[in-house]
Amino acid sequence: MFIYTIVNIGSEKLLKEEVAIKYPELSFAYSRPGYITFKDNSETLNFNSKLNLVFARAYGISLGKVDKSNLENEIKKYSIDKIHKFSFVNDESSGEYANIGDTILDVLEVKEGEYWLGMRKAHKCSWLIPGANPNLVLPKSAPSRAYLKIAEALIWSNYNCGKNEIVLELGSAPGGASYAMVERGFRVYGVDNALMNEDLLKNPMFTHIKEPMQKVQDSDIPRPCHLLVSDVNVLPSLILGQLKRFMSIRPSIHTVYYTLKIGDKISVKEVLKHIDTFKTFGFTEVKATQLPSNKSEVLLYGKK
Repeated sequence: MFIYTIVNIGSEKLLKEEVAIKYPELSFAYSRPGYITFKDNSETLNFNSKLNLVFARAYGISLGKVDKSNLENEIKKYSIDKIHKFSFVNDESSGEYANIGDTILDVLEVKEGEYWLGMRKAHKCSWLIPGANPNLVLPKSAPSRAYLKIAEALIWSNYNCGKNEIVLELGSAPGGASYAMVERGFRVYGVDNALMNEDLLKNPMFTHIKEPMQKVQDSDIPRPCHLLVSDVNVLPSLILGQLKRFMSIRPSIHTVYYTLKIGDKISVKEVLKHIDTFKTFGFTEVKATQLPSNKSEVLLYGKK
């Protein structure tokens, strides 16, 4: 049995390290940029097995390499709910959104003319779209690329804004993530001592709390608060403490999106330790992934 994974290009080494730590029974088999397969030496994994992998955007059972001339005939052999086609060569994709529980057949062009098939289950907090990538385009009006990260996070976690939902964003300047959330119907309170985008400041759905997050107190933030979002470039040990503090101030916070900066100096083992710390904050569900727009970052998602 072989397992295939879809990984951010540039994070292949990180995924291999993570697999070696968590699943030593899996040995590296084959790779192309963005695509890695592993052999299950334990012979215990099957289609319904769940792997807890941060650096794999998607994974499943590899069905092997297929000759281009015989591709369509091979596809017809499988009884599945959705067919997702994706090319690592030109980023072209096709296929309908899957529903949670669907069986997906991934048809992947890993290099020009070389195709691999794989089958995966559509789980909650997994990509339900071809190539595990929504291929979002940054609007010209968006203040920063943080727009893409929170937009992808909401899609990945299948989160839809309810009526009158309020977000507290730590480190909001210049406003990319706040812009994306306001656009989707959230009322956002942005905490940052730096300047915010002028158009965002004019939006009645946004309020700027112009203070460093360490100085923000109970009286400064709305009641209730539903979501806590943070994408700020400070040490994980510092920001994790602030996330815990704000959650204690506002017990109504039920969902947290935290972008963990990893860079070149934080090992995979350290990333996993920070995730374990995040799990102690009283969540009933914790997931971590590397979003398509993440580079030296990982998204942590917690839900009460």
